[in-house]
Amino acid sequence: MRHIASGVAALALVPMSAQAADLPIADPVEYVQICDAYGTGYFFIPGTETCLRIRGRVRAEYRFNNFGDAPNDWDRRSENDTSTRARGYLRLDARTQTEYGMLRTYIDMFATVDTPGFESGDGTVVDRPSNDDDEGSFGSEGDTELDLDYAFIQFGGLTVGKAQSFYDFWTGYTYGAITAVAYSDEKPWIAGYTADFGNGFSASISVEERTYRDQDLFVGSYLNEDPDYSQNYGGHRFPELVGNFRVDQGWGSAQIMGAVREVRYLSSIPDGEVGFAIGGGVEVNIPYLGESQAALQATYADGALGYVHSDWGGDVFDASSVFPTGGVGSTLRGDGTGEGWSVAGGIITEWSPQFYSALELSYAEADNKLYWDVDQFDIQGVIGWTPVSGFEIGTEVGYRNIEYSSATAPNGVDPISSPRDQDIWTWLIRVQRDF
Repeated sequence: MRHIASGVAALALVPMSAQAADLPIADPVEYVQICDAYGTGYFFIPGTETCLRIRGRVRAEYRFNNFGDAPNDWDRRSENDTSTRARGYLRLDARTQTEYGMLRTYIDMFATVDTPGFESGDGTVVDRPSNDDDEGSFGSEGDTELDLDYAFIQFGGLTVGKAQSFYDFWTGYTYGAITAVAYSDEKPWIAGYTADFGNGFSASISVEERTYRDQDLFVGSYLNEDPDYSQNYGGHRFPELVGNFRVDQGWGSAQIMGAVREVRYLSSIPDGEVGFAIGGGVEVNIPYLGESQAALQATYADGALGYVHSDWGGDVFDASSVFPTGGVGSTLRGDGTGEGWSVAGGIITEWSPQFYSALELSYAEADNKLYWDVDQFDIQGVIGWTPVSGFEIGTEVGYRNIEYSSATAPNGVDPISSPRDQDIWTWLIRVQRDF
């Protein structure tokens, strides 16, 4: 009986096996589909027509801070003679082709850990032999600072969000990690439109948040002797109006640009002012000198000195209003906007697929109204080695000279002693990888 049951079971399994053999075998699911419409590294987000690229960077630096003429960072125990930095980037680029043109969303954020700096006010007295009279201590290690560098949406010619200012053109070839030469390099909130005329010609106009470029303002008795008055800007009211016209072709690129901004005092006594900036630049390819590029640009500003230089080392003022003794009803002794200009240039050369060098320099001048003027010279050089693609080891040396011209008090007679001139040297070593 057991043999009969076994035979019946075997016969029953025959058609079942045949049916199983006839079932179709599904192809493996393709979870990631490559998108090559916008270059390498993009893939389709599953279930959508949006192409996404994920990139990143890790950067590590060891810095030798100002070791120029005394007083410098090495003379004071409340300054870091050397410091370290670790920084990690995450970059997301999502693009979708629509009937109205490309829809793009871009995010670039990074987190930074630096050697802790001096924090004053906790009651710890710095050693008097160090010539520091500050009270405080150095902060705790490992504090992480998170920054949102870019976050914008582009739709056709429209750009909205945190992006590179439409004024900015050439922003340097070196690292510019500790100091930078005189170019405009800001990423404010913007809302702008770019019109493409073909053959590489385009024009852009935008409104941009004012606060990113605010320099100092001064209101009160001379040299802020009266604490009842304030130094700096009032709240944001009107955005800046920025425009440019540029050309991008095989030989390189060029741009002319301009901006208008509101200069709004925090104090209600002085009237507001209107500041403006104009500039131009050109960048050319030099194929007969390895693989090289060179750039030259200049800017003039009145009441908008943040466009002249994004890294002023001395105090500069977009505008000033000075009263003889302070107090409501005091007679105004002088006011007006500060003026400034800069010229900057640089060259970068790839001597081989593994080695490159870059050199850039600039001169900038700020003519502060009723105050001492600031003349600033910057020069920086970088040498980089790329042993494998995406991995770089480099070093940068920077020098900055700041000179102050004597100012005259509002009465036109009394001289005001200016700060001492400065010679600043810096050096860093960087290791970074892009992926």
